[in-house]
Amino acid sequence: MLTKEQILDRQVALLVQSTPDEETASAVSLIASVLKAIAKNLKYTNYFLIQDIEGGWLLTPLSNHDNPEVEKVTIYAYCDRTPANIDRLKLNDESLECAEYNVIEMLFRLIGMKQVDSIVFFDRATDTQHGIEIGRTDIENLCEKQIKRAQFGLQKLNEIKNNANIA
Repeated sequence: MLTKEQILDRQVALLVQSTPDEETASAVSLIASVLKAIAKNLKYTNYFLIQDIEGGWLLTPLSNHDNPEVEKVTIYAYCDRTPANIDRLKLNDESLECAEYNVIEMLFRLIGMKQVDSIVFFDRATDTQHGIEIGRTDIENLCEKQIKRAQFGLQKLNEIKNNANIA
């Protein structure tokens, strides 16, 4: 039986392997630790989403009760297929289906979905009212910091190499 850590490591490896080229693979590897740290705070390593038959994830616009003109768009991720199917059936749309995704892929894909504000992860099959919301801009900011740290480290390494070559 694999530990949660091992499963997340495998999901990261799968994501890196699925990149089209070495440069993209390097970039993904760089932000993998951010995605993994976020995923560790969730209870499960796989979640179910409602999607259309082309694989487009169902987007849910939400209004703020206190400020109705403020709207955000979220994606619901369910820990179990049953509540996902119940919500799918409530929508009465035969072009929708439930699909299982690994959490690392979901977080990675969220970064590129500029029209989406967050994913809400429901960690209890019996409760789809209270979830853990993870914002897209929060992930983006953490990834940018990670990339800047790596660039700074690389810059320092090159400075050390250059100074060694001069001496």
